[in-house]
Amino acid sequence: MSFGQLKAFNLVKDSATGLSKGYAFCEYADVSITDQAIAGLNGMQLGDKKLIVQRASVGAKNNQMNLQAQVPVQIQVPGLNLAAGAGPATEILCLMNMVTPDELRDEEEYEDILEDIKEECNKYGVVRSVEIPRPIEGVEVPGCGKVFVEFNSIIDCQKAQQNLAGRKFANRVVVTSYYDPDRYHRREF
Repeated sequence: MSFGQLKAFNLVKDSATGLSKGYAFCEYADVSITDQAIAGLNGMQLGDKKLIVQRASVGAKNNQMNLQAQVPVQIQVPGLNLAAGAGPATEILCLMNMVTPDELRDEEEYEDILEDIKEECNKYGVVRSVEIPRPIEGVEVPGCGKVFVEFNSIIDCQKAQQNLAGRKFANRVVVTSYYDPDRYHRREF
């Protein structure tokens, strides 16, 4: 059953065993079909398991409808290990469900987040650059709420992806996917 093209998919795996933790996150290229996918997939029988499909919580209360449309869909299949990943590996890692636009508005908090992310990502390899699109009053900023990390190599990026996917940052489960380097360098978030 297909609802549309995926923009991102991440099966969360245990970093020690490499096995699925039983849940995944996905984001549709066309966000308008998200609710259709949730309605169509939630409760679906898959073997002896039942899918639980819902919007992932970004960990903050906000009343902006446009922000809600960007939240990835969380798919849980209790006890089922799916073989999938975060897309074809590149040297750019996109971290989602990690920061909220409200946290990015405050300059001091933004600087702390940036420093924390650089410090953590440098554990897995050389970080060339980090981009965190920030909210601008009255403007819909593409990629706002996402973190983009450019590593020196695809191998470093893969190490980071394996270690950061499913980890908690500010009580939110981090979702990862690889990102197109050309789009990153053109700042198309």
